[in-house]
Amino acid sequence: MIGILFGSILFLFIIGAPIAVGLGMGTTLSIIIDGNFPLVLIPQRMFTGLDSWPIMAIPLFMIAGNLMDEGGLSKRIIDFAQAWVGWIKGSLAMVCVLGSMVFAGISGSSTADTAAVGSILMPLMRDKGYDMRFATVLQAGAGAIGPIIPPSILMVLIGYSTNTSVGRLFLAGFIPGVIVGLCLMVYSYIHASRRGEAYAATTKFNFKEALKQTWSALPGIGLPFLIIFGIVGGVFTATEGAGVAVLYALIVSLFIYKEITIKDLPRLFLKSAESASMIIVITSAAYIFSWFITAKQIPALITAFMTAHVHSKFVFLIFLNVVLFIVGMFMESFTAIIVLMPIFFPVATAFGIDPIHFGAIVCVNLAIGYVTPPYGATLFVSCGLTGKSIKEVVPFCLPVIGFMLIALIFTTYLPQAYLWLPALAK
Repeated sequence: MIGILFGSILFLFIIGAPIAVGLGMGTTLSIIIDGNFPLVLIPQRMFTGLDSWPIMAIPLFMIAGNLMDEGGLSKRIIDFAQAWVGWIKGSLAMVCVLGSMVFAGISGSSTADTAAVGSILMPLMRDKGYDMRFATVLQAGAGAIGPIIPPSILMVLIGYSTNTSVGRLFLAGFIPGVIVGLCLMVYSYIHASRRGEAYAATTKFNFKEALKQTWSALPGIGLPFLIIFGIVGGVFTATEGAGVAVLYALIVSLFIYKEITIKDLPRLFLKSAESASMIIVITSAAYIFSWFITAKQIPALITAFMTAHVHSKFVFLIFLNVVLFIVGMFMESFTAIIVLMPIFFPVATAFGIDPIHFGAIVCVNLAIGYVTPPYGATLFVSCGLTGKSIKEVVPFCLPVIGFMLIALIFTTYLPQAYLWLPALAK
């Protein structure tokens, strides 16, 4: 039965079936052949899978991100980053990373982050004389920080799949996300130091100008802090925080920045609904798969096998990261979470791994998958912005992935360095 399940899903993926169709039809075929479950359970389980309070946060955070993006925040974040790091060698690369880190706290989406920041910075880097293969991959890596720094749509799905506090997962992602950004900044500086005048600093540091740009961007930058302190302070849950984020984004975009009007709202809401619906359809199909493998006790069998043959938590974490890294190369991250969490989460808890620690590892690892060919979601977006092909930029992927792996090692083996933050929300 396991062979039929995974074989049918793999076949459907190979012939080009959409992810939701592949998971749903493959699992349905296995249920029919198994014959022990009535087919009426399929729509019931799909509905049950979506009847979840945390899932509501996904469309709400997407609305907030789109409002802030088109409401004028993107340019203000770039100006803010330019004022603070524009004096460093390779300054535009630094602005790319810092700007993406700040925008990550607004959108929670890797592709939105990449498109918003990259659409402004890529033309500037081209005009300055940057190697656009380097710029393309760097923007893809910086955009991948989007799902790590809160609010994070990936963290919402991880919390939903493992029945873990989404608010605490948000907080667990903050420091690892910053570490990823710092690693990319170090790589940018090393790369710029070996190049010519094209990578020279673009401005001299001016404290007054930096404060001015910070003040201009402050209404937008305040959103992630509002969410974090609201969760830590127990004022609202992560899902309620998503609703607060939408209200805050409406006020900032309509009445402070004034770059959108009431007439723009239906279009923005439909755009957000379209993006969210793709995730939700995949989630509902993947939930059938998750339920079926649990009913067939596949996670229990894998847990028993792993605990019998792997006697070290250290070794298990290596195995987990290798599997997630390979999966991230070929599978969309939302699907990977729904499919893999029921399999690996019980094993992780059997080894005594904190669920928050486990969630942070999964999130950072799958974020690296956004930059890793052949799937590489942010890599495709970034290539679309610069006109470069995947083949052209592959050599520049290796150092970016390498520096991001340093952050993954930190996240995996030094949990005490960041788990103190989600502990505040207990």
